[in-house]
Amino acid sequence: MKKKIEKALENVIIIDNKNIIESGWVRKIDFINNEIKIYLSLSNPSMHIRNKLIKDITHSIKNKNILETIHIKIEIKSDTKIKPEIKNIIAIASGKGGVGKSTIATNIAVSLVQMGFHVGLLDADIYGPSIPLMFNLEEDSVNLQQKNGIMNPIMSYGVKILSIGFFSKYGEAIVWRGPMVTKVLRQFMHETNWGKLDFLIVDLPPGTGDIHLSLLQEIPLKGIVIVSTSQKIALSDVNRSVGMFRIRSIYVPILGIIENMSYVLSKGTKEKCYFFGKNGVRDFSKEMNLFFLGEIPMLQNIREYSDLGIPVILKNENVRNIFIKIAKNIINQLQK
Repeated sequence: MKKKIEKALENVIIIDNKNIIESGWVRKIDFINNEIKIYLSLSNPSMHIRNKLIKDITHSIKNKNILETIHIKIEIKSDTKIKPEIKNIIAIASGKGGVGKSTIATNIAVSLVQMGFHVGLLDADIYGPSIPLMFNLEEDSVNLQQKNGIMNPIMSYGVKILSIGFFSKYGEAIVWRGPMVTKVLRQFMHETNWGKLDFLIVDLPPGTGDIHLSLLQEIPLKGIVIVSTSQKIALSDVNRSVGMFRIRSIYVPILGIIENMSYVLSKGTKEKCYFFGKNGVRDFSKEMNLFFLGEIPMLQNIREYSDLGIPVILKNENVRNIFIKIAKNIINQLQK
């Protein structure tokens, strides 16, 4: 009977096109009184992964007609040592590139540090890593000390940072297929000495591609923060991202949306000029039932300090207050 069950489980495919038997996720199978008990050990038993596994395993076993009447019980246990040390993992996402997502991820992370929290920042934009530039961390100056295969992140402005940009030269193209990307992200998450963190901020690549699905499988996210400009074409892509995170099988709560490059202050006056359109993100948030986390103006200061690799909140009091307010809004949404 056990062999028949194992054969059925070979049809349950997970990441890297492996089944749960090949992956080593199945620790034990018991069969007592018409009840099958399957014990699984995962690095990340997040809710959407649990539900998908239970559904796929049940479907595979019943398709094999092992018994006419059968009760299936699946127990899932986490085998990661890192998850309990990180209280909140939050991803910063956008539908379109170029909306300032990495700038916002950087300044939210440093804002949380300023508020007294222990914070990490994982750059998951494998093909276009920007976080090293945001902190002026050149690959030549980075020393990722390793012990027993475990990496230590780089500390900058109080934030623990890890990025694929630390392993490639500036401007070097990274040409990897999905399975390789998944493997690297798994190492960054589970083979890194993050220590005890209140928040791990994950800077996602734009769009709704393979990296996003891999991350949703590998990382137990508490929520998503979406960044957009008010431009119609940007909001069109954000709409797709919202749709992806709301798919039942991969559902992750969206904590809210931020309007970046919201307005420009006209010279010599306090009049606001809405370069990308007025209240586009705010109106979109109401339409999609999303919490509006705040708006960030288009300032030369933000661009200048980002190019220098200095988080702008450390140099501009007004911008600091905006980001602190947004960080507080994120925390309030998490508590809800």
